[in-house]
Amino acid sequence: MEVVEGDQDFTSLIKLLASSNKATRDKTLRVIIKTWLPTQTSLSDGDMKKLWKGLFYCVWHADKLHVQTELINRLASLLLHLELPLAFQYFSIFLVTMRREWAGIDALRLDKFYLLIRRFMHQFFALLKKNSWDLELCRRSVQVLEERVFFTDDKFHGNGVNYQIASVFLEELRPFLPLGKEVIDIVFKPFILSMAKLSDKVMLGKIKSNLFDVLLKMGKQLLERRKCGEDINSDDDIVVYGTIPLTNLFSSTFYELGSSPDCCQSNRKVLFAMHEEYQKLEKSFISSGIEISMPDLQEQDGDEVPTLVPISSEEISMADVDVSDEITDKALKKKKKTKKATDGSGKKKTKKAKKNTNGISDLVSNNTHMNKDDENIVVANDAIREGCC
Repeated sequence: MEVVEGDQDFTSLIKLLASSNKATRDKTLRVIIKTWLPTQTSLSDGDMKKLWKGLFYCVWHADKLHVQTELINRLASLLLHLELPLAFQYFSIFLVTMRREWAGIDALRLDKFYLLIRRFMHQFFALLKKNSWDLELCRRSVQVLEERVFFTDDKFHGNGVNYQIASVFLEELRPFLPLGKEVIDIVFKPFILSMAKLSDKVMLGKIKSNLFDVLLKMGKQLLERRKCGEDINSDDDIVVYGTIPLTNLFSSTFYELGSSPDCCQSNRKVLFAMHEEYQKLEKSFISSGIEISMPDLQEQDGDEVPTLVPISSEEISMADVDVSDEITDKALKKKKKTKKATDGSGKKKTKKAKKNTNGISDLVSNNTHMNKDDENIVVANDAIREGCC
């Protein structure tokens, strides 16, 4: 028996994620998260979209708060346990799925999907930290946000996803600060460009109030307290956030974008106003003679960064799954602990069929006779999405 018998097993597995039976969903998730997905070397974009559709409705069905939180944490933390190219694709298709399904999410379910986006943004930064904030990796990661969220032409009514990312971005970046100037420039790039290129007034307001207004306020407070000779804990928000605007020349960037012919006319006033505010802060900082600096990139963790493999929808194809030695060893140890079946003479029974090491075929066969309620739920899920979107 193959680890994955074919498209039928994969499709059945995805359908089980949308089951109304919690035990069925939990068992399917364990197979996918702990065994199946981490052993994949690549997936087609189509299969990853199918997987995320199933995961989306799995979150949809999670009602109790502790169940929602545990599930969301498991899905987000998986980002750190996948091969780097697959992790990029997993995160990218997550963003696509959220934008596609956003219009169909009712008000009672919004909070858990807000949390899902927040947790993924945290793990997004954790992935960059795991790879020592490699500049090329940071650029590629930010490019995913630009192409899949901020400047996408997907035609979905999913701007709520963009708003949530802008709202939580700085808060989720907080545990990973301070960072080198080059890294800061890269990770803030999509928000700065959005302020110039997007005509969405709500998005403009979210970015301004949740990112640059906060940094400006903290920068002013840090400078004033340093002028007064106050001792401030290096882990204080005033220091962590306030150092960024004092060491990054945002004022010139805002002026350049506001003066660009590509800038939305309605956004120029906001950009020029921010240019003036940040310029005042920078001039005050220079005249004060106080020394405040960001860490150099070389001061970050210098672990070796793995070779990055380019990802494209044309290059990625469904690959045969090789179960890792680690997973195989664990499976063998587990088998040794179980009671061995014997016949009447005390001899071990020989098993004619191979063991399925990732449990997918067993899971699918055990649920072949899914009750009518579960079948209706799967059909209803598709109807909900099609009707709402």
